[in-house]
Amino acid sequence: MNEIIHPQISYFVMKECSPSWEIQQQTISFYDLVFVLEGSADYIVNGEAHHVQKGDLLFIKPQSVRSATTTGMVCAAVDFLLTANEKFELPTVSHWEDFTDIERMLKEINYDWLQKKEGYKMKCQALLILVLHKLLYEKPHQKINIHVEVIKRYIVDHYDQKLTVSTLARVANISTVYCGALFKMTEGTSISAFINQVRIHKAASLLESGEYNVGEVAERTGFKDVYYFSSTFKRLVGVSPKTYQNRSPVIYKRL
Repeated sequence: MNEIIHPQISYFVMKECSPSWEIQQQTISFYDLVFVLEGSADYIVNGEAHHVQKGDLLFIKPQSVRSATTTGMVCAAVDFLLTANEKFELPTVSHWEDFTDIERMLKEINYDWLQKKEGYKMKCQALLILVLHKLLYEKPHQKINIHVEVIKRYIVDHYDQKLTVSTLARVANISTVYCGALFKMTEGTSISAFINQVRIHKAASLLESGEYNVGEVAERTGFKDVYYFSSTFKRLVGVSPKTYQNRSPVIYKRL
């Protein structure tokens, strides 16, 4: 599946469906996403029955046969198209414990979709990409830990400075002992590994620019030892910083 996709919204609605609402059996030519915000519904997709309720996401692919009924439901539904070489995959039904961020973005799409002011399609497409990214890369039952998010954002904003667990714990207002364990449990990696990842990603960008030598890049990304920087870069990227820089096209020339 392509990491970059360009969804084109063909239909969007947020509405309350009464018991008389139904979708008669039909073959669809688009991707169909249905977010159940309240109530429940019964869908049949390619001959398989799915009962969906509050917190459920229904995903139907093009060329599928669908029909649906409800006893009462509030939902947001979006139909979108992709280019011939683009694909998008999700389970037919998934349950999300926390729909807050998704619902907020859907309401924003609804706000612009109904007004149809100049540029609304571009904004709605951008918002849909954010929704799809969240659906694809975040776990349905995973709740965001605010302390870990504070730590991650602090690291991204201060990667070039000295970063210690005690500093990060203070920023997140938690104990030093708990800080490292919480981060590892939530992110599946250590704080130091995350710091190195952020620093090396930034270092790669600086090396590609051609503005700085290896020593300058190490200093600008928070590494006080150029040899440790070089070994860390090679371990994570697969080549030395110098080799990486020589392979990269020079965007800016040193003045």
